[in-house]
Amino acid sequence: MLQKSLKRGFTLIELLVVITIIGILATGAVTVYTSQIQKARDTTRIKDINALRGAVEQAYQDDTTYPDGTEVIANLQEYLPRMPKDNKHGQTCNAASGTTAICAYAYRSGDDANGITDGAFEVSTAFENASNRTGKGTGEDSGAQVDDNRIELGTQLGVIDTSVSAAITIQSGSCTTAGAAGAATDKVVINGNPAANPECG
Repeated sequence: MLQKSLKRGFTLIELLVVITIIGILATGAVTVYTSQIQKARDTTRIKDINALRGAVEQAYQDDTTYPDGTEVIANLQEYLPRMPKDNKHGQTCNAASGTTAICAYAYRSGDDANGITDGAFEVSTAFENASNRTGKGTGEDSGAQVDDNRIELGTQLGVIDTSVSAAITIQSGSCTTAGAAGAATDKVVINGNPAANPECG
């Protein structure tokens, strides 16, 4: 007696269920991967501004003042030949609701709380990852200088503001911030070793 062999495939519903499950798993994997890449770049940012801070402190040991905006790039290259560059330089980083933060390394020197010229400085960077911003980017500054979107390192952090919340543009000539009293209060955005002028904010 001959038996008929029945070939049974997957139904359309079964295929759709499997595809949906694979899609959900892939979405979760991409989210985790993106978050880990952001955290890796944020770790590099912290390493870079620590290197900047170290170079600034070395310059202070030699000159007894912190370099101002017009000379910081040239002065620091003696201690840090390869100036750091943010991989997302100029792009929007993670920011608190209702605010904007630009991915960039910023430096500023100024008079300290006792009025000593160039007796204080700050370097800062924003973060891509939200947990890094809320965990590391809050609490340094005080008063009018509060910027919870960036991590700030330096001296007397409540005295100086290095926030970068607007688009970065190249300015010609010396780095003089609009409205600033002089070079001692200039804010410089560091973007690797500049071909010509550094960027000012």
